[in-house]
Amino acid sequence: MIDSISGEVVRRTTDAVVIDTGGVAYRAACPAGTLRACEIGREALLYIHLILREDTIELFGFSTLRERELFRQLLTVAQVGPRVAVQVLSTLPADQLVQAVASRNADLLMTVKGVGRKTAERILVDLHGKLTEAGDGGTEGLFLSPIEETALRALTSKSLGFSAREAREALAHLRGEDLALADLIRRALEVLGSRS
Repeated sequence: MIDSISGEVVRRTTDAVVIDTGGVAYRAACPAGTLRACEIGREALLYIHLILREDTIELFGFSTLRERELFRQLLTVAQVGPRVAVQVLSTLPADQLVQAVASRNADLLMTVKGVGRKTAERILVDLHGKLTEAGDGGTEGLFLSPIEETALRALTSKSLGFSAREAREALAHLRGEDLALADLIRRALEVLGSRS
């Protein structure tokens, strides 16, 4: 199974990106937020959901693990296929989707192209109580760019050992500095070191 793909973004369409991973290019359908974060010519990391059918193999890419998990939760709903799930995540940010399900807001779900009253109600019934809020004050639901996601994985690796919460807080603190990956990790370590 493919968990993630990283490499240079070589092409971007209205609903997908193509990432070259050292000579092999993969096309992954993505929600709008992920598409916006993937710039042609820059490195990107996508968390992948693979759908294997008799006649096709489809990859769906997400810039965060949380977004991929929401996609997978949406696929458990009987009337929601992968295209509708991507459309839901393109229209509603993760926190807004979680809030809509928690508050049983069918009208908000119906603003998504391809989701009518019956599908919205089915989503609410099937997912109510299964999705969790963003959590501890905001950084858990923080949308990370592909470079920030890679830095997060480095900071939370066994060798560095920081918690996801600590790493996200440090990355949130460095937002807007437009750093290369190595510099972002170095600066995040400085921020984390100053807090201990």
